[in-house]
Amino acid sequence: MHEFSTMQQIINTVLEEAKKYNAKKIYKIVLEIGELTFLGEEQLKFAFDILKEGTIAEEAELVIKKIKARIKCKCGYEGYVEYGIKDDFHLVFPIIKCPICNNEVEIVRGRECLIKKMEMEVENGKKENRGKDC
Repeated sequence: MHEFSTMQQIINTVLEEAKKYNAKKIYKIVLEIGELTFLGEEQLKFAFDILKEGTIAEEAELVIKKIKARIKCKCGYEGYVEYGIKDDFHLVFPIIKCPICNNEVEIVRGRECLIKKMEMEVENGKKENRGKDC
């Protein structure tokens, strides 16, 4: 379950950032997660609920925005990743090849793991927003 260790890093990063501003409380954390990270949204939320306990993020809301994978090929194709299915294993997997010419492609989007925004209460009562990689 790599979601738990990923969320541990996210919480640590958020708390470190909040400490820089002497934050009293964290209200909201917004993540952008690319679909090619294979991070499960429910597992991330479960880990978040456990790891935020006893911190200034204890009452924080977690918002996860999924980023669809996009690819680009030398032949000019740009678009979304297609998926194959292995019925024997009930497995869905990305096909990282050009659907037009079957060549290798560049992954343009879909591998992101970003702390896009966080809302926190700082000493003067205002909320600050910051972005960072997970």
